[in-house]
Amino acid sequence: ALIFVMFSTGFGLFASTFTKSQIAALFATMFGTMIPTVQFAGLINPVSSLEGVGAIIGRIYPASHFLIISRGVFNKSLGFFSLSSSFWPMMLAVPVILGVSVLLLKKQET
Repeated sequence: ALIFVMFSTGFGLFASTFTKSQIAALFATMFGTMIPTVQFAGLINPVSSLEGVGAIIGRIYPASHFLIISRGVFNKSLGFFSLSSSFWPMMLAVPVILGVSVLLLKKQET
């Protein structure tokens, strides 16, 4: 869960680079994380049943990997090595989104 929280934090930083207020960044982060999670990550429909762009988003978005990990841990009692194919995309997404966010974020004037 920590990896997904770090991704969501990075996505919030990324959203704040394009918005002028904290409220707008909050709503952009909420819509940017919740809608793809519900629609494309397998929360309602399996990712394997998606087609076209939805299937691409479902395979790339870290929430789909987080759902695989949480279902594997809670339902099947799987360990890290059994779920490592879902951990690696999430661990790759965290430094990418945080790095892009830090590079795009405006520096404060002193």
